[in-house]
Amino acid sequence: MDKLGDRKKLALVLSGGGARGAYEAGIIHYIRTRLPPEISRHRPFDIFCGSSVGAINTCFMASSNHNLEYQGRRLFEIWKNLNQAQVYRRGLVHLTRLVGRSFAGIMGNFFRKKSRESLQSQKRIHFTGFLDTSPLPYLLKEIISWKQVSLNIQNGSPLAVSVTATNVHTGKMELFIDKHPSASYTGRHRAHFVNLEADHAMASAAIPILFPTVRVGSHHYCDGGLRLNTPLSPAIQLGADKVLVIGLHHITERAEQKDDQILEELPIPPTMGEVMGKVLNSIFLDRLEYDLEQMKRINRILEAGEVLCGGDFLGRFNEYMSEKDRRRDVWGHQFKKLEVFKIFPSQDIRKIFTSCLANPDSFGKHLTSFEKFVFRILDVDLRRGQEFLSFVLFVPEYLQKLLELGFEDAKAHHEELVRFFQE
Repeated sequence: MDKLGDRKKLALVLSGGGARGAYEAGIIHYIRTRLPPEISRHRPFDIFCGSSVGAINTCFMASSNHNLEYQGRRLFEIWKNLNQAQVYRRGLVHLTRLVGRSFAGIMGNFFRKKSRESLQSQKRIHFTGFLDTSPLPYLLKEIISWKQVSLNIQNGSPLAVSVTATNVHTGKMELFIDKHPSASYTGRHRAHFVNLEADHAMASAAIPILFPTVRVGSHHYCDGGLRLNTPLSPAIQLGADKVLVIGLHHITERAEQKDDQILEELPIPPTMGEVMGKVLNSIFLDRLEYDLEQMKRINRILEAGEVLCGGDFLGRFNEYMSEKDRRRDVWGHQFKKLEVFKIFPSQDIRKIFTSCLANPDSFGKHLTSFEKFVFRILDVDLRRGQEFLSFVLFVPEYLQKLLELGFEDAKAHHEELVRFFQE
């Protein structure tokens, strides 16, 4: 590994979005197989930060940071071969258990004596999520060498890995960080310094209502995207100088505009599937635009200071800001200009999913009785629940298109990526 003093610290920030995570894999595949060898095979990321499905991709990236060619090829293969049965149980047996457990729990809540002991009993919790994700830990242990994550960090490549989750009890964002002793975290979000394991990635990817919460230590956690209002913060507070950001929402999803004509044509109330789609879209919607704008403003202010006050402005400014008696708000922080390169989907992923529904009979073969039952409970159909389904259906044809889109979007930014990686 190159000496860190010889180069800037490079960070990768990955967003959340369920099945849409295949798009991230397509971009990584291009970076590791199509950029010049001095980048693709010899320029690792120093810092990884991810939430939700981005946390899973992040942990894989950290586990393979010692073999960059394998990193891009293997991540592509994982998503190409992924199927729903590896994520959640979907057979008739589980359907029967879900219905039976829910019915027994409802009846028990009606007739159980409401004593203090019974209210605190775990047995009264009959509904933890529509989907049983018990297969997912086995998949994560199969595709990610967790011991190698820690070993790579001990060797300094990467320097740090951060996974974001939401504490269900407090409602606040928390970080699980595995880092090299030379790296420091200067942020104000609560951070747990751990050796990352499958439970941490599971906790970050636990979509509320659909997936059960995950217990880590004495607390339960759910999807990290729920409260991640400043996605760049963990990377910045871990010392990144340059950040590559991969988003999972097309510009039309990040800036939805009302269409009065559509509202007039669809006067009927929205289905539960449509509502769930909007909820998931809100959870996973990248907050990157605001974060990036704030970063640009800070960069412009620092550049103006250098022009007006000389090249040593930043050093003098940071010395002043770090005075011991100034510890509130921005006081005590070290400022620097940060270079960020962002890649968002060039196509609306909802439309890509819709194109996969061109033949409902062909698409329907990927759905079991369990999924059809759950979708009926949620009032989801293939026509009006496409936004919701685009997050939760890991259908091979759909994932393949997302992989291809990520690859092509990275290809379209080839020269810009080369310049970004070069020092």
